[in-house]
Amino acid sequence: MTAILRRCAALLSSAALVGAMVSAPAAAEDFSRVNGTPVHGVPVVLATGDEVPTALYGLRVGEHGSVHAYAASTDHEVQGNSAYVESGWDGVEGWSGTSQETDPSDRANWIVSNSYPNVPLAELAREADLPHLDEAEAVAATQSALWRVLDGVELSLEANEPDVIDVHDHLVERSTDTEVGEPAASVDVDPPHLELSSPEEPLGPLELSSTGDGPLAVSLRGAPESWLVDSDGEQIDSARDGDQVYLDVDPDVSSGVATLHVRGDGVPLPEGQLFTGRDGVSTAPLITAEPGTATSTATATLTWYPDEDSPSPETEAVAETEPPADEVPEPAVAEEPPPSESGEHTSGNRLASTGTWLSGLLVIAGALVVSGLLILVLGRKRRS
Repeated sequence: MTAILRRCAALLSSAALVGAMVSAPAAAEDFSRVNGTPVHGVPVVLATGDEVPTALYGLRVGEHGSVHAYAASTDHEVQGNSAYVESGWDGVEGWSGTSQETDPSDRANWIVSNSYPNVPLAELAREADLPHLDEAEAVAATQSALWRVLDGVELSLEANEPDVIDVHDHLVERSTDTEVGEPAASVDVDPPHLELSSPEEPLGPLELSSTGDGPLAVSLRGAPESWLVDSDGEQIDSARDGDQVYLDVDPDVSSGVATLHVRGDGVPLPEGQLFTGRDGVSTAPLITAEPGTATSTATATLTWYPDEDSPSPETEAVAETEPPADEVPEPAVAEEPPPSESGEHTSGNRLASTGTWLSGLLVIAGALVVSGLLILVLGRKRRS
């Protein structure tokens, strides 16, 4: 009997663990990381007298692919164990820019497009009127040129190697009249947020864009009784660049929130794309210094709720039966409504609860209670 009870307790504990795993969303590597040993450049001395190291980093942007990237700011160091995500230039806090008429992000894009490693060392040396240029000097010159156009950081003319100064000046001066423009996001959803009241038709459209022409996997999280559909109302699980998707909601679900996830594998990633620390991690932003292919993701949030200006049939019926103002009886103290059998309630922001996380917690709690009772039974049998 004791052995049977022990087996039951083990089974219940396993069931609780499985329930927790099922309730939690599957983790997906939708981020990039700095990998490998960076290519170290010549340290540069700033006009302030500070000596700063320079480097060309390797950034893993896909399951098997990586690209070289430079630090886009001097505010923070590059943290090798930090997760990075593709970002827009307007999302960098504290970015000072310069007083030049040309947008600093355009200038940075021109620099990485026309410098090492996107341009071979021999070609870069010819354009800067130098007989020779080594890798460490090219990395230092490119990195310091990026800091100049993005952060306004100036070099000491006397304390740095002449070749570094020459290439640095060549890149900074030539970038002033650029028309390259900021590169498009490799995968994007527009708009990223959509909010509607009382949707009588599918919510949308959300337009997908990609730098590639391959399929994009689309999925939905967080909303019960809702589906992703195309412009014809057909359910979909994939789309392509330029497609529009909609959220079709069951009419019985009056409010809710859903997140659209878009994922593209092997998507072309241009040079000049900015990556920042995921979830606000304090690490230096990186700008890609060569083209590559990436596994890219994007999300959009859709929210819907009842239209408060449109009274429900129950509200209209109450309004019709209300007595005239001079016949209104004395107000009575309202009784507290009994709790619902399901134990659910409506949140203050009118968003419907999916119940996924709640069911997981209930499974774990129930299994722990039963396990505790079994342990008590085992303890009593041992004492008897």
